[in-house]
Amino acid sequence: MRCSLILVLFASSLFGQVDDTPRMAPDIPRDVVWLDQGAPVPHTMKEYRGRVVLVDFWEYTCINCIRDFAVVKRWYAKYHRYGFEVLGVHFGEFQIGFNPDNVRRAAERLRLPWPVLADVKGSTWKAFYSNVWPNRYLIDPGGSIVLQVEGEGNNTIMEKQIRDLLAKKNPEVKSIALDPEEASFAPQCGIATQETYVGKWFNRGAIENSGAYKGKDKIDDFHAGKPPKDGSVMLDGRWQVTQEAAITQGGASAALHYHARSVYAVLSTSATGVRVYLEQDGKPLSRSDAGSDVRFDAQGAYIETSEPRMYDLVKNAGDTAPLKNRLPEHTLTLHAQAPGLALHSFTYGNNCQQNF
Repeated sequence: MRCSLILVLFASSLFGQVDDTPRMAPDIPRDVVWLDQGAPVPHTMKEYRGRVVLVDFWEYTCINCIRDFAVVKRWYAKYHRYGFEVLGVHFGEFQIGFNPDNVRRAAERLRLPWPVLADVKGSTWKAFYSNVWPNRYLIDPGGSIVLQVEGEGNNTIMEKQIRDLLAKKNPEVKSIALDPEEASFAPQCGIATQETYVGKWFNRGAIENSGAYKGKDKIDDFHAGKPPKDGSVMLDGRWQVTQEAAITQGGASAALHYHARSVYAVLSTSATGVRVYLEQDGKPLSRSDAGSDVRFDAQGAYIETSEPRMYDLVKNAGDTAPLKNRLPEHTLTLHAQAPGLALHSFTYGNNCQQNF
């Protein structure tokens, strides 16, 4: 998810952008929150000298980052014994991402085996001139950044550079098999809807109801008079629209029109949580099309929003063949059963972004 710290947070680039300009890595500022567990870990770049280090900027509600963890975990498993280290730097997109406890729970849930710090003031983000999630900086044993990859992809370039650096002391790493080339954005994968922000989000909000973004944090009764357009959201019921989210003021619904294989939503709630029922194309979401966070009762498919995070809602199993590279379209409706549900954004996956 591409962003600027001062002005606007933008969606991620579709495929990794590469910068191999050598420059010294900055040190880790002292105002970060280290989420250490177990044995002590280095807290400065100087302490990492002599090792090959991947500094991975991530965000716990970012599907691009979560998909990338599968790749970085494979590298860590293959090369850590030879002096390869990973340092996870978490910088939030929404306010929920600046709470270290939320970040700690996410790191545990995602089973990240490397040290993680919460960059709560954005000092590390600014020091590295980062502007995208995920953003990976490869640092050589002398402390120089030798490769930077923004966004998903270009994993083979990064892995080869990791091996080249490690092989200077451990030539046996060259006998380790490289990961297969990725093809996450090939034509047969299909094109999915771009990230959908629901709050005002610096004039990028996707609510289609007239007047949704007028006034400061306006509370209003919305009426869904028509289906939403592709990549747009139509609200129904009483909502408050803020910079970061649309928040239910009672039982309310939100309809999203999208084209993708999978759908994820960033949701947060009051401490008690809110149950949300899911319909797709006017019917309860089926078991075959349900994401991993979906449960079922006599009324149909639902999720329990027990904590602020990204929820896996849909993994379509039916007709997923792209038509002119575009994936099939659906309308997903979320029916919140109580006030306090904050709907931040939707993100998507194509046919080749399912196994992570």
